[in-house]
Amino acid sequence: MNVGKSLKIALVKQGMSQTELAKKMGVHDQWVSKIANSESAAQATIVGLAAALGMKASEFVALGED
Repeated sequence: MNVGKSLKIALVKQGMSQTELAKKMGVHDQWVSKIANSESAAQATIVGLAAALGMKASEFVALGED
């Protein structure tokens, strides 16, 4: 699983920028950027990202799998 890849694909699918996601989640842009450039993240982070993107965590994770 590559969380950064999942995040980048999900953002494109949603037509959302990292900045927009950060505002929606109430976090700093830098935090979203850090996740977008990482391969792993805590389960709570994945669940939060997926929810903010209107997805199930399993759908989000699947985006980063080849």
